[in-house]
Amino acid sequence: SSGINAEWPLQPGKKKSAPAPSAITQPKITQPVAGSVMGHVDMGGASGMAPPSNDNLYSPVQPQYPAQPEPTPPPQPPAPVEKPPIPEQHSAMVQVLENSVMDCKNATTNITHKRKLDEVTSKLEALKDKLRYDAVSDNVIAHLNHIAGAVNVRDYNTALHTHAAIAQTANFSEVGSYLPGIKVLLQIGAQLHAVHHY
Repeated sequence: SSGINAEWPLQPGKKKSAPAPSAITQPKITQPVAGSVMGHVDMGGASGMAPPSNDNLYSPVQPQYPAQPEPTPPPQPPAPVEKPPIPEQHSAMVQVLENSVMDCKNATTNITHKRKLDEVTSKLEALKDKLRYDAVSDNVIAHLNHIAGAVNVRDYNTALHTHAAIAQTANFSEVGSYLPGIKVLLQIGAQLHAVHHY
């Protein structure tokens, strides 16, 4: 037949060679493939420049606290009020009573006596304040001068009787801040005088 290849059948010992494959065009590589030059990457040793540091990427944010206000200084204590002097006509009476307190303290070793005499001193301060501001009636002042005269000569019985007269006749609001202290002074003075005859 005319369509049959003239070489058919093949002669013994000859093989029909396969057609040569057409050449496959390889794409031209213009950029280095990633990873192919990893061994040649300069890590900064050759150029002298260190790689960027990532230390700041994970640094915690420091909290910002409001400024503390300056501490307020403690208030200064009020200046002591200067008291007017005791009127001169009453100073002798007050001096006798204060001297009696000191004499009793020096004559006793009794702790209770000493504590009570300290209280008497504060009561006499109340009397002095009333005398400064003319807040003691003439009748009470006369009796107080009588008490002071008796104490000055260690006549405590007379002083106690005069004290009782003030307590019975005077207004308590006038004498209540100091009269009980004078009574304690007279009682302790009488006891010490009876024992020590100071």
